[in-house]
Amino acid sequence: MWTLLSLITGLLIGNFLPRYFGQKGENLATKEGISEITSKIEMVKHEYATQLESIKAGLSAQLSTHGFRYEKEYEILSGLTGCLVDVRDSILSLRPLLDYVDPSKTEEQIKSERLGRYVKAQQALYAVRERKKPFYPDEIYLAVREVEKTAVKESVGYQYKNPRSFEGQGLMGYWSEVEKNQSQIVEASEKAIDKIRARVIKWDALSNG
Repeated sequence: MWTLLSLITGLLIGNFLPRYFGQKGENLATKEGISEITSKIEMVKHEYATQLESIKAGLSAQLSTHGFRYEKEYEILSGLTGCLVDVRDSILSLRPLLDYVDPSKTEEQIKSERLGRYVKAQQALYAVRERKKPFYPDEIYLAVREVEKTAVKESVGYQYKNPRSFEGQGLMGYWSEVEKNQSQIVEASEKAIDKIRARVIKWDALSNG
């Protein structure tokens, strides 16, 4: 700020004084003239100081708004990430390669419980995804939708298919499809979370810049 004021003072002296002395001819400046010059310089210094304070206040307001927006979007992205992880894990637990089955429960009970966990996780993800859609980037929204598509595919396979439905392939064909579906849900989840991470890193860079 002082550098700017010094520059302004220099410009005033460099431009105003020559005109002043030109008007006075060869005479020396009177005390009244010097007082007038000093008064004008102080007035301009005050004016520019006021303008700088106004600019500073405006920047502070912008930074405050920026920080508030970052905080709110961070909350949304954090919620999305948690929901994505829940959907991914609930899907992977439908047909795990290494499974434990409670012998006291029927196959239908086990299937109902596992699908119930998935449906609950999917509903939570849907609520955050749609209700907060205007407040986060479209690319993240689309990545989340891709996770949901792959999750639905595996849930349908778990609910309606069994090894006997794979004619000519049997158990190997059944588990090959399971492995493929699970790989797709993991890959889609990682892509979505990576996009969220990239967004957070971008906000951090802006807030620290």
